[in-house]
Amino acid sequence: MRIVKRWVLPLLFGSLCLTVSSCRPLLKQAFRAPKVRLVGIGIAGNPLLARGPVDAVLHLSVNNPNSYALTVASVAYSATAGTRLVAEGERDEEIRIEPSGETVVKVPVRFQAEPFAAALREMVEAQALSYEFSGSVGVVAPFYGVVHVPFSRAGTIDPMDLLLRKGIRFN
Repeated sequence: MRIVKRWVLPLLFGSLCLTVSSCRPLLKQAFRAPKVRLVGIGIAGNPLLARGPVDAVLHLSVNNPNSYALTVASVAYSATAGTRLVAEGERDEEIRIEPSGETVVKVPVRFQAEPFAAALREMVEAQALSYEFSGSVGVVAPFYGVVHVPFSRAGTIDPMDLLLRKGIRFN
């Protein structure tokens, strides 16, 4: 009897470890990575009159396909205009993403004054300017830790088109 009692606890512990380790891959398969896309960029104030850094806000749409809430732990970003790096940084602000839905995450960005002004001059001279915003969103996932989901948006800015959209026309 005494021998059986000594082996019950280690056997029970071993079977528990075996059960947990065999369930872990199933739980990992149940996690689906969220989708992130850049839906908008808001610039505070008039960037043409700014003497210092230009403040903006990136609007990132994070779509959580899981049936449980996730947490955004960090957002890393960079922005280029033409050939110049105009902003880069990382935000470590936690934001809750609701289950089975889409949440807009707002990330404050500060554009560096000199490269931003040079990019504006380049846009006026060339009458077009290519841009790219890219980065990754760090999402806390169960059993994985932090999963980095990339995002990117690229395009071209036409200054005449911007003025026409604002209602400014030249004859």
